[in-house]
Amino acid sequence: MRPLPPTLRENRRYILIKVEAGEITQKEIYRAAADSVRDLFGDVGASRIHPAVVWSEGEYAIVRCSRGHELEMTAALACVTKAGGHPAVFRTVKTSGTVLGAKKGISVEKRYLHED
Repeated sequence: MRPLPPTLRENRRYILIKVEAGEITQKEIYRAAADSVRDLFGDVGASRIHPAVVWSEGEYAIVRCSRGHELEMTAALACVTKAGGHPAVFRTVKTSGTVLGAKKGISVEKRYLHED
C-alpha cells in the first residue's frame, strides 16, 4: 500500500510544554495528558484531539494534537495536577506546526529567563 501524499495527510500541531514536577517518564506525561483530555472532553473529544507525546527530554516535552484543537489541548494540559503519582504542572511554552519549530522554543525561553 502506498503512503498518502502530504496534501491528504492529517495536519497536526506540536505543543512545547515545560513539566514542573520531579523526574517523570514520557509515558507518565502521556497518561496524565490523555486522562486530562478524556476527563474534560470525553472519549469523542479525545478521538478528535488525538493527543500524543512525541518527544521528552529533561523538563520539556512536545505533545502532538490535531490541527484546530490546540486550544482544547492546552486547556487539558493546564488542568493536569498529577503525573506518575506525584504533583505536576504542565505549562505551555509554544505551539508550532513542526517538531523542530517547537524545539526552538526551548532556547528562546531559556534566553528570556536568563535576561532577568
